[in-house]
Amino acid sequence: MYIGKLAKLTGTTPKAIRHYESLGLLPEPQRKEKYRIYSDDDVEAVTLIKQAQSLGFKLSELKKLVEGINVSDGFPFDAAIAMVKLKRDVLHKEMKAIQSLDKRLRQLQEDLQNSSCRC
Repeated sequence: MYIGKLAKLTGTTPKAIRHYESLGLLPEPQRKEKYRIYSDDDVEAVTLIKQAQSLGFKLSELKKLVEGINVSDGFPFDAAIAMVKLKRDVLHKEMKAIQSLDKRLRQLQEDLQNSSCRC
């Protein structure tokens, strides 16, 4: 399939796909004359990239994932799983910090209500 069809199937743009290639997130595609030819594996890879982005991963993080890896050999699932685990660990720490802040704000709100209630 050509780049336009890949873009349509994955909900992205040809420009984004070329950008993913330039970052090394996608392997260099086969060519038929001057046209890039993509496979179903490329559909899966672009879908995974977009899913990762929608979950807060930056392209720079994904680039680090594939550094030193030949993406033509397939997607580095083990490294991706480790990256997701790390992202979740960071998220859980942030959630705890937010819960702690919320508890302190609730206490401040109660303190303010009690001190301003001078009936």
